[in-house]
Order: sequence, then C-alpha cells, then structure tokens
Amino acid sequence: SAEGKGYEAWLRKFGDASSSPSSSDKKALHVVYINTSLETKATSASILPTITCTSSNVLQTILQASAQMGPDRLQICYGPDTYMGENLKSLLDAVLSHDESWTDSRIRDELHPLHTRESLRHLRDNLHVYPHGNCIVHHMFGNSVVETVSDKYADAYVTAHLEVPGEMFQIALEKSMNDEGVVGSTSNILQFIERKVEEAAKDMPSSRQHPHNGSQPHNGSTPQSQQSSSPKRRLKFILGTEAGMVTSIVRSVQDILDAHRCHDVEAEIIFPVSSEAVMGVEDDAEGTNDSSLGVVPGVAGGEGCSTAGGCATCPFMKMNDLDAVHDLVDMIQSMRGADDGNDGNDGDTNNYRNKVELQLRKHLPPNRLKGKSINGRDAIELGSEPIVFMRHFMKNKVMSDDLVQRIERMGQL
Repeated sequence: SAEGKGYEAWLRKFGDASSSPSSSDKKALHVVYINTSLETKATSASILPTITCTSSNVLQTILQASAQMGPDRLQICYGPDTYMGENLKSLLDAVLSHDESWTDSRIRDELHPLHTRESLRHLRDNLHVYPHGNCIVHHMFGNSVVETVSDKYADAYVTAHLEVPGEMFQIALEKSMNDEGVVGSTSNILQFIERKVEEAAKDMPSSRQHPHNGSQPHNGSTPQSQQSSSPKRRLKFILGTEAGMVTSIVRSVQDILDAHRCHDVEAEIIFPVSSEAVMGVEDDAEGTNDSSLGVVPGVAGGEGCSTAGGCATCPFMKMNDLDAVHDLVDMIQSMRGADDGNDGNDGDTNNYRNKVELQLRKHLPPNRLKGKSINGRDAIELGSEPIVFMRHFMKNKVMSDDLVQRIERMGQL
C-alpha cells in the first residue's frame, strides 16, 4: 500500500498544511516503518521530513520527537502499517485512561523523562495513522482466535506484536496493565517471557535448595537424586506474533531453568491460530482421522497463513534460507576458482565466470532508483536519509539537528 498513489496523497495533505503560512506554528514529521522499500522512503522524504522506525523503537521515536519539537505543535504521521499505528494510539489511550496508576511521575520514569499526562494527550491527538495499510501476515488473525484466547486461556500471559490486529492487541494491552502480558516488539516479548520464567524459577523450592553457584554439570541438569518432588508449575504464553521466534524463546527458557537447576517450571508456548489454520494428519488406512494430531505451524494449503484466520509462520520471512545462502557461497567460490584457474572448467574461463556473475546478479535487490533524482536530489541518497536519521536517534537518543531543521523549515519552503 505504501507504493501506491494513495499513500503519497496522504503525506502531501500534511506536507501542504505544514507549508501553509497560516500554519507556521504546526510542523509535521513522517515516521515510516523500516520494512518499506527505498523508493517509498525517497518519495516520502521528498514530501515530509521522514525518519524510519522499527517495532522496537517506534514508541520512543514518537515520544522523543514530540517532546523535542513540542507535543502541541508537531503532527506525527505514521505509516504504512495501520495496525501498528492504531495500536500505538491504543497504548497511549490506555495510559491516559488510568490516571490513578499512570501518574506524571510514572510516565517520566517508565515512558519518557520529558513527558506528562498533558503532553501525552497532545501527542495522542496529533498522531495520524495511514488508514489503508496492513501486514498481510498479521492481518490473518481471525475473530475465533480472539474468542478462544479470551474464553479458554484466561490464565495465560498474552503477548502481542505491535502489528497484530486491534482485537488481539487489546487483550494483551489489558493484561499488560497488570503485568500479565506485554505489547511491543519481538524483543519486548522475549524479555517478558524470560522475566516471568526467571521469577518462577527463583520462586520454586528446587531453585532455593540448589542456588546457581557456577558448579553445575556440563549439561546444566540436576542429578535425579537432588531433583525436587514438588508439583510442577506451568506458565502459559500466548505468542501473538510470527512463530519463527519460538526457537529463541525455547533456548532462553532452557538456559534460565538450567542456570537455576529448576525442573519444576514448564513454559508452554501457544500459537493463536484458528482451527481452520491447523493442518491435520492424513487419514489412516481405515479412513479415520485422529483430530488430536494437529500440526502447527501449518495450514491446510501448506505452511504459512490461512485466510480462515490465524497465522503460524510468515512466508516472507522465510524467503531466505540456508540452502539459498549455500548456493550463493558456492557461486562466489566458483568465481574465485575461475580467476585462479582452479574451477575445473576446461572451456573459456571468462565465459564461465560471466555466466556465474549473471546468476549472482539475479540475487541482488532491485535498484530502480539508480541514476534517478527527486526534486533535484539523488533518489538513493534521499531514500537513505530517513535511515540515517533513525541511526542517529538510536545512538544519541535525540532527533538530529538536521532533521529538526528540516521540520522547522517546512513553513518556509
């Protein structure tokens, strides 16, 4: 959706308003998700001052920009992911609706040192979200998934990525207010799960009886004779994001439990996919099917997401695999072998090398901006600028002087 004319028109609406002499006190900043093309970034930067963001830093990006430029005068345009933008609004709404628990002091301590309830209200009112863009993968959480989570997993911790649909996000957001859930990036989700497992492990008798002192068996296990006979505690986590991060979750949980020599805590990771999105086993010889043997991740039509609702894995995040990387390495090595005369090819070495190079070029990203300019500026340089602004923010925790000046100059253009 960010590649279309609609997104450009949406940005121009704010660009024209910021450039109007009658709106000299109003400025605009475009915050664009990093997972957009260089063309989108270049076009956006030619219309509005633009900075990229990730799901990990988007909240701090808008908080800092608002505080630095003035929350009552800075219009923040977020896109193209509508779910993430609307979820940011919901997060601010939740903070503002809990006036007793979210005091000015807590906001300064936990969100941003320069913000208060009043400034957050200005930020919320001046945050504009592109209404027609969604992640095709996260869009596939169905209503049945939300109902199942609410009805059958009330005792579970609920996690939700900023890109998931509002209904799923709201459950996790409400839970997060009581530290029973988390909303944010995949790293936020992983940190939450690690913290909960760590707290449970420390609280179990086996951990108190055998505190970690660095002298554990090489495999991290506790001898059978020393294991506690106390009942196990199972922690349930609803994983409201792409299933690929389960590997890092399992590794972290195992490391934590091994470090505490704890065998009384289990962590169950639950994928919130609809029943139609689960691939069943093949019928057996008698023509029966044991419905208890469902396979997750996967859908009836193959691995990936189902329009029936629910998502297990993202096909786009799986486009690069180890086999493809191995093939590239082989091609590069064969080119070097051709240069050294050790390629094993008895024919024309230059011809062989050219063929391999042609194959390698097919794996290069598209370079549609090469040699092009926008408003007299090199398009590639213009498209890279929002990324540079983000890197400056991540390193220095403030918007760069260059970006601030561009925002201030909008009314003078």
